[in-house]
Amino acid sequence: MRTFLVLFLILLPLSVAGRAQDETEKYTLGAGDTLRIDVPGLFGAPQDKPVRRDGTIELSIAGGRLLVAGSTVEEVAAKIKALAANFGDYRASVFVLRYASHPVAATGNVREPGIKYLTRDAVPVYVFRAVSIPDQAAEGVEIQRADGSSIACRFDECERQKIVIRSGDAVRFTANAGVARSDRR
Repeated sequence: MRTFLVLFLILLPLSVAGRAQDETEKYTLGAGDTLRIDVPGLFGAPQDKPVRRDGTIELSIAGGRLLVAGSTVEEVAAKIKALAANFGDYRASVFVLRYASHPVAATGNVREPGIKYLTRDAVPVYVFRAVSIPDQAAEGVEIQRADGSSIACRFDECERQKIVIRSGDAVRFTANAGVARSDRR
């Protein structure tokens, strides 16, 4: 039992780090995104399709609507390729033309406060910092999570701890971040 507990405590941080890494490497589609879909030889030209509030796109070869929310572009391309197989051997490509389903509020010591849209399910603080363009006084961030928890850290500490920004977070750039703190729930 003791060996199991020790092994569990060793592997737990690795699984959390793996989750954070996975979040930063993929983008799951959601309402508001716009997709460009191309099936050469079947469609006359690439088609731009907005993801509706119900998570679907209008697609004639799907017989109406196709559920795409929660999927990656690779998964949607595979669905479309499978649907196109009814008409022959076609290749399908899908990419996000406009990202709009992963909003994050940027406030505080930042040149252009407002809503920024993530292009991954999560991004490291340094990536969000580059997109938000904080002013020179900014030394760190306070992150209010969608679940109610919060994290505050200086930029170097955020990077060392591999803190990520997720959809629904509110990020305040601060001139005095103080020491790293977290009240994760």
